Amino acid sequence: MNDEIVKMKRAKMYVDYLISGVDPIDNENIDSETFQNQRVIACFKYISEVLERDIYNMENKTSRSHIEFFISDEQIRELKPTSFSRKISDIADDINKVTATNGTKKMSGARINDWLEDQGYLCKSDLKSRMATDAGKSIGIISERAQRATGEEYYANRYTTEAQEFIIQHLKEIAVFRKEKTSADENNITLLDYPHGCSVKYFIEQHSDKCIITSIGSCDAFAENGSYISLLLYKGKSKVLNKTGIKTSSANKCILAGIYDAVSMIKSPTDVIILTSTPLGFQTHKSVNRDLCEDIVEVLIKKGCSISTAVCNGKASELNAYVKSFLNQV
Repeated sequence: MNDEIVKMKRAKMYVDYLISGVDPIDNENIDSETFQNQRVIACFKYISEVLERDIYNMENKTSRSHIEFFISDEQIRELKPTSFSRKISDIADDINKVTATNGTKKMSGARINDWLEDQGYLCKSDLKSRMATDAGKSIGIISERAQRATGEEYYANRYTTEAQEFIIQHLKEIAVFRKEKTSADENNITLLDYPHGCSVKYFIEQHSDKCIITSIGSCDAFAENGSYISLLLYKGKSKVLNKTGIKTSSANKCILAGIYDAVSMIKSPTDVIILTSTPLGFQTHKSVNRDLCEDIVEVLIKKGCSISTAVCNGKASELNAYVKSFLNQV
């Protein structure tokens, strides 16, 4: 493994320990008030998320242009509706101007309209284009018949000041709204887009009709001693598995061990989503963890389950906290 990646993973492990108020050297609780300060903790969380992203990018050589669209609350406040009606592409251009430094995918007018249609503000027309519904008209979307250069008629939509304000107010929801896409993996594993900026809790709530399995793991690479906490959520019920003393130098192998034990507890066919903070190799044929991933897939196929995976990049600390919150319920 690249020496730089090893150093980054070590640094991230130390930071994650400190976030939890634990000394990474002797595993003792830290009593210092400094490490209980919320601003200090927030700083450590930010460092951890940056390291998580950089580790992922270095391991996968992922271009920043592949990172899902994200907009901060501060950037949303920079957006102001105009006093005149505009096309959806113009609105998207303004959004992309304030998010240009984020290094993510751009927001498109089609994506905004997809969300508006999903929410009932737009609908398909008999002219093979979208037009405002009564709900859309009530928020300020104006649909007018127009004609292309070819003579083909369509509905041209204009967005008034009120409609622009509505879109700005709901940008977070629009950013989260993504359609599922299917991979071509021979095991028919569906890869779900995890929207950048979406909280772990919200993502899980949005897929509450599925069986969610997630796992977190850690290890001392030098002592080859690891552990995992895995969580199985289904129909409002939860099951937590916790194992220590795993002989490995890989935290990912600990995570996969937790996922394997969790899927082994499934009793009947169901739709399963495996949620992790980093890619583990389910759709990478040359992954060092491919055998473990195939074992998990084999168990699920034998149980008649459909399989989906989702990766919440940059959300490792949040996922860790979410999983650990269920320990107190055991």
